Amino acid sequence: MNKTTLKLVWKLVLASLLVGLGLDYFNISPADLVHDIPDTVARLYHAALRLVTWGGKYVLLGAIIVVPVWLLTNITSLKDKFKRRN
Repeated sequence: MNKTTLKLVWKLVLASLLVGLGLDYFNISPADLVHDIPDTVARLYHAALRLVTWGGKYVLLGAIIVVPVWLLTNITSLKDKFKRRN
C-alpha cells in the first residue's frame, strides 16, 4: 500500500470511530439503523423538501436584488474587456 491509501484508510477508521461513538452516545445500534432505513430515508426526504419550501421564497426574494446588481456589475466589466480588445 502506498502512503495515500494508508492515509485514506486511517481517515476512514478515525471517522468510523467518531461516528460509532456518537451513535453509541444516542443508544443507536447497527440493527436499529438497518431496520429503520426506509423511515429514515422518508424523513430525510421530507426534511429536505421542507427546507427547499422554506428557503425557496427567501432565495427568490433576495434574487430580486442580487441578480440585477450582478448583471449591472458584469455588464460594465464586459464593456471594459471589449474596449481593451479594440
